[in-house]
Amino acid sequence: MRIVFVLCEGPHDVAFLSRLLSADGYLKYRQPLSKFPKPLDGWMTQISRNLSIEDLSLDRMYDDIKAVLPSNAMLNEEKDQLILLYSMSGDSHEERRNKVISTLKSWSQPPVEEKEFSLMEECSEIGNNYGLIVIFDADDMGVNSRIEEAKANLCKYFPIVESITKNGEITYPDEIIKIGIYIFAAPSTKKGTLESILLPLMRHDNESMFDDAKDFLSKHHDDTRLKSLIFKKTPEGIIETRDKKNKFHPIKSIMGVVGQLQNSGTSNTVCIEKADYITLEKIQKDSICQDILQMFSKL
Repeated sequence: MRIVFVLCEGPHDVAFLSRLLSADGYLKYRQPLSKFPKPLDGWMTQISRNLSIEDLSLDRMYDDIKAVLPSNAMLNEEKDQLILLYSMSGDSHEERRNKVISTLKSWSQPPVEEKEFSLMEECSEIGNNYGLIVIFDADDMGVNSRIEEAKANLCKYFPIVESITKNGEITYPDEIIKIGIYIFAAPSTKKGTLESILLPLMRHDNESMFDDAKDFLSKHHDDTRLKSLIFKKTPEGIIETRDKKNKFHPIKSIMGVVGQLQNSGTSNTVCIEKADYITLEKIQKDSICQDILQMFSKL
């Protein structure tokens, strides 16, 4: 079996990739950790035991767990491929990514001594191979600069990654692991985020609806209300005050508005993965979607 680790920035990435993979014959793998293929069963079970839940705060617990365990797993039995999709809570958590990357590095190397236990020995016996894809938004850096940034970290573990020059390119450090880098960006500018791809895809055939959502936001957006309203206890009593200013993302807000038409009360993540704004036909005809699926097919 080919087991592929996909390290994404956030839950929207995971939802989008899950949508694409489902259009390519993948199904959600819903087994408990103990039922995952070897050596994932023991490895992930051990991670869950080492989480030290008692040391995690309630407001951060969900994010911290999602950062060390996959948010979703997709299986294609015909291709004998299991894809683990991670949400790493942004592009700044290099340490979280490196824990997964270093594990794959250790699995691809023989033990220093014959008596030393190695998961790789077990992997070899059952014929597993591995894939690793690191995914980022281009942001204002641009695709090429972001690729170089990703390469700089990956090269610490797999020097051959230096040979990657194109978005979505796959390289082969050895016969056990294949590695790729993909950067989300608008095709015209080579900058931007996942939403630079999502909005045109979702808006197609739904232009009036999305334009109305944009107009609604333009009419009612008030920059002075971006600071969260909180209640604070003072000697004089409970007062209202404003907290830190939140960032306003017009594209994400548009998606949030139209998402409520089909998935009331849910987040953009649910809209991306379940709403009919991203249809099978769109995925099959869109060049970016097909480029991403082609990348997975090379693993």
